[in-house]
Amino acid sequence: MSSYLQPITKPEATYTIHVKRFNPESNAQAHWETYRIPFVRTMTVIQALEYLWDQNTYLAFRANCREMTCGSCAMLINGAPGLACMTLLQDGSRIEPLANYSVLKDLIVDTSGIERKYKELEFWPKLEGATKISGVPRSVLHDYSHIYSRCIECYVCLEACPQSDAETTQFDGPMFMLQIARLSKHPLDAKNRPRQAIERGALSCVNCYECASVCPVGLSPASEIGKLRRRAFTQDFRNFWRKLVGKEPAQTP
Repeated sequence: MSSYLQPITKPEATYTIHVKRFNPESNAQAHWETYRIPFVRTMTVIQALEYLWDQNTYLAFRANCREMTCGSCAMLINGAPGLACMTLLQDGSRIEPLANYSVLKDLIVDTSGIERKYKELEFWPKLEGATKISGVPRSVLHDYSHIYSRCIECYVCLEACPQSDAETTQFDGPMFMLQIARLSKHPLDAKNRPRQAIERGALSCVNCYECASVCPVGLSPASEIGKLRRRAFTQDFRNFWRKLVGKEPAQTP
């Protein structure tokens, strides 16, 4: 880590930061520790943590790309979820792990539950019949390039969502709903994804758009949840109509 951060020889100021620490091998509970950081104008939270590593203060945290691509450095910064690599350091910053997950050590949380949920939700095309894609609408290609492929799976939206506790809630949360929306547009996927979204708690979304306000890449999972709900309601109405009159309703122009 020390190679990522050049020595700070002429700091503009000295900032104080507070980091919530926990070592299961030596601590009965988490506690706050305070550090002083030589600050330069462009310093981010992740650079401050790396500076502490340079000084032999071995905080445990996740980091990889440092350019808002991998999503691994998500944490609570001054009470709000965000990426440490894109958040500029402030004097008095309070840095702690995401709150919806068990803490493994310091700023590292256990995300194995998310990995299990990915397998449970079957985020891959469920093929029936054709196995070749042709004639994909331009709107679908747009959604893939501008929405679905941009999610970096940082879990920030899961942390911000008031209806989603990633380990216990009946609502899987915005990040998972976005992935369900992605599969619902896949030309070869035969699974009823709008219905899956309803079964996984999409009706619990309160349209607060907190997920959109914190997304580091500017996505709006709440908008995709709304589309999934409308498609599920349309399916239910059509099924009801078939049973009632024995045929499809007329298409609305």
